[in-house]
Amino acid sequence: MEIYHGASRENRYCLGAVLLDTDNPEKVLARSQGPIIAPEMYYELKGFFDNVVFTCGALYEDGKVKIYYGAADFCIAYSEISLADILKQLKLYN
Repeated sequence: MEIYHGASRENRYCLGAVLLDTDNPEKVLARSQGPIIAPEMYYELKGFFDNVVFTCGALYEDGKVKIYYGAADFCIAYSEISLADILKQLKLYN
């Protein structure tokens, strides 16, 4: 699984998750149906670039995905999401 950031047409950057085939990583098996992290807090909404979160790194430990992310190109933030919650959001991709 990979954590990535993408932008909407309104330039709102959010984090999503994608599950890739281990033998052929070009093949997408599943993708989150919506953002797993979206700009909500003031420091994510207002900064050098408003309304932006982007991934800086992730760790897995004790059933949790620990995500370090940039917020509004102004600061670095941290969030924990259970792997189970991320997996529930994945939808098979064709």
